Amino acid sequence: MSTTDAYGQGIQVAALTDAPNAQVLAQGLAAAVGQSNMRFTNAAARAAALTSPVAGMRAWLATEKLWTYYDGSAWIVESFSAFVYASATQSVPHNTTTTININTAILDDTSGLNVPGKYWQTPVAGKYRLTAMVSWVASGGGGWRTMWLNDNGVQIPGSQGGAVGANVGTLQERTCIANLAAGRQITMSAVQQSGGALNTDVPGGTAASIQIEFLHT
Repeated sequence: MSTTDAYGQGIQVAALTDAPNAQVLAQGLAAAVGQSNMRFTNAAARAAALTSPVAGMRAWLATEKLWTYYDGSAWIVESFSAFVYASATQSVPHNTTTTININTAILDDTSGLNVPGKYWQTPVAGKYRLTAMVSWVASGGGGWRTMWLNDNGVQIPGSQGGAVGANVGTLQERTCIANLAAGRQITMSAVQQSGGALNTDVPGGTAASIQIEFLHT
């Protein structure tokens, strides 16, 4: 007489005394696949294959590099994050908006960093927590320094941080929540008014950084 698996998943396990039944065996294997980590090329391939998903199903999307799960009514993207930064000092001219050269990643779950373009690209639409940081060398005088994040060239509300310069280095940091579409290019801009060109600083090898955390869709 058949029983169910020892993990409480409802998979039928035939007993040695049961008559051979290839159909029952195949159904058991198919049920096990549906409760495993499935893999698909992208969301479209997942939708085509799983026309009647069941709550608890989990699937990897290779193109998007995302884990997803079905909550009973929709496919939900699991959280992912990134930390990308500028690894070298950069000269920012006086009173000139300058794109910061973000060129390195410590963590980048979805491989969104584009070094030539100086941006990180969103893989899916949703709510993101973004933290921007830039460090300036001492200027020997006053003047305003400020930085902000952009969504395809448009400033993201709440992302701008600023400070008055001084004879010591200045570090600025700002965190915001943004509702972003898929495929958006996130860049950092900076401007300073010290009276001449001013360099970003590199304490710990990081002149500026963007920390990204995906919250939910």
